Amino acid sequence: MLYSFAADIMGKSLSVLVMDDAPVVRRLIVKLVNGIKGVDTVLQAGDAPSAVALMEEHSPEIAILDIKVPGGKGLRNGIDVLRAMKVAQPDMAVIMLTNHATPRYKTECEQAGANYFFDKSSEFDKLPLVIEELVEGLLS
Repeated sequence: MLYSFAADIMGKSLSVLVMDDAPVVRRLIVKLVNGIKGVDTVLQAGDAPSAVALMEEHSPEIAILDIKVPGGKGLRNGIDVLRAMKVAQPDMAVIMLTNHATPRYKTECEQAGANYFFDKSSEFDKLPLVIEELVEGLLS
């Protein structure tokens, strides 16, 4: 993890929650996030209930959520996690990811409060820039 001098001076640092059921994808996103100045904690979840539990315990400022993840405890997928997070923390920035990008999913995510919606198969390369912009905006 990179040390952020600017964030330390301002007394601010951010935490990011990454939820994806594919460990290789989760590790890749965590590696991307760990390289961003201003982020000091990256939380990881492989299913919906774990993501909500981490959100309740740590209150991350940013969440990166896959739509198709194992559910449980009344949570069917990443969209349910998005809804739960926006109720608990309305100002949390949320990026939704999927390999199943459909207009219905995009609309549902936008209506639930997602800041961004990406198709992993064709837009994954945009993710680092968007995360950096979110971090900069939250730290300024």
